[in-house]
Amino acid sequence: MAQTVVLQGKPRAGAGTGEARRLRREGMIPAVVYGHAEPLHCSISDRDFFHTFHTVSESTIVTLTVGKEKREVLIKDYDEDITTGKVLHIDFYEIEKGKKLRTNIAIELTGSPRGVREGGILDHNLYQIEIECLPKDIPEHLIVDISGLGLEEVLHVRDLVIPEGVRVLTNPDQTIASIVLPRVVVEEETEAEEVEVEGAAAREESAKEEE
Repeated sequence: MAQTVVLQGKPRAGAGTGEARRLRREGMIPAVVYGHAEPLHCSISDRDFFHTFHTVSESTIVTLTVGKEKREVLIKDYDEDITTGKVLHIDFYEIEKGKKLRTNIAIELTGSPRGVREGGILDHNLYQIEIECLPKDIPEHLIVDISGLGLEEVLHVRDLVIPEGVRVLTNPDQTIASIVLPRVVVEEETEAEEVEVEGAAAREESAKEEE
């Protein structure tokens, strides 16, 4: 099951640009909680969120306390200043116990692939998948051992071992990782094939001339 973290928020009445700027000057991040109930406007300490942000993912359940209200939420979206890296606004999504939800979970590859030891290169294409399940069944992440992945072999979404109660929504044929030949090896093999074809053509032409 995904980890749970705790955040303390403060209620806010205003929702305009001026109010948001004032909150940011005071070291707070404007936030909104969406879900089955009325949207809850609040603000979060940027210091608290900074420390929490580096330990959470889209599948992390956050226990958010705002005044007397306590809600279990997921971080649905956030706006970030591309210059400073500071988070400017957060959208939370409130989860309902007993009701399935959709979220993304990370795929973590582990092990030294056999194909890499044989001279290949690991090509990691997909880093997360979309799933549907009850909040209590959300995996924190999926750890996949690729030690047995050989040269020119592919790991697909359909090859994953999925926990009970979790349904994968990502295309099962999508490639997660593969072991590919180095480009120089591919080029050398192509050149060798071309030379062989040219040689065969030359021998055939020579045979015709002799006739």
